[in-house]
Amino acid sequence: MSAETFCGTVLCFFIYSFLGWCCECVYCSIPAGRFINRGFLNGPLCPVYGFGALAVIHCLTPVAFSLPLLFVCGLLVTSALEYFTGWLLETIFHAKWWDYSNMRFNIRGRVCLLNSVLFGLLGVFVMRVLHPFVGRMVGSLSFVMLIWFASALTTLLAVDLFLSVRTALQLSGKLDALRDALEDARARTDAVIMEKKLQLEEQRALPLSDRIDRLLEKGEGLRLHERLNALAGSHNALHRRMLDAFPHMQFPRSPASLDALRAGVARMRAEKKERKDAKRDGK
Repeated sequence: MSAETFCGTVLCFFIYSFLGWCCECVYCSIPAGRFINRGFLNGPLCPVYGFGALAVIHCLTPVAFSLPLLFVCGLLVTSALEYFTGWLLETIFHAKWWDYSNMRFNIRGRVCLLNSVLFGLLGVFVMRVLHPFVGRMVGSLSFVMLIWFASALTTLLAVDLFLSVRTALQLSGKLDALRDALEDARARTDAVIMEKKLQLEEQRALPLSDRIDRLLEKGEGLRLHERLNALAGSHNALHRRMLDAFPHMQFPRSPASLDALRAGVARMRAEKKERKDAKRDGK
């Protein structure tokens, strides 16, 4: 592969990553009623779409003459890529970033038949309609422009990837800290319950949140409550963006930790809205 061809391929990767990001944002923002910056990265890119498009283009060219073969092979290639991406993110960050478990014909919640069919159709569209246009557009650029575009975009991607990985690791660490705090809450409440043998069965039947509230009423869980609130409330804009981007994210090691963090984000947003409304009414 020549340097010019390589730079053109890199530029195609960024174009398809951007188009994929646009599709994901529209798909998620419309039901939510607000804009959601979808994707693992902070910038307007979904690299899995870029890799998927390049995989389809380079692997499926031999079967491009047949629409049925193109559809089936596109379905298989993109589904394999989505499954691998889901597995890789789960392995590195100990969190499940999307989950299709409630969809029919899914494989470990990482891929499902409906999405695979849609990706297969998208593969046909890319091969027959989109890539010929993108290829002509990229081919019209000079070698110097290709180098500049490819170099600049790759540098920005590297910076964004570093920031996004750091954010994801911080989020994973925060969830681990919340898990430890919740386990501490369970241990403390169980100790109190053991002292109240006459109320043992009644207390154990209560959910964890109610048990913590009982401790607060007795003045025994104030520090614990402050610790939980501090952990759940200590998040920044990048953490909130990532939680918004993956509304079905799961933390298998402690689902309650993720629930507590999402509750902290919701509480912060509600308080911010109240302050904004109060300021507007004051005017």
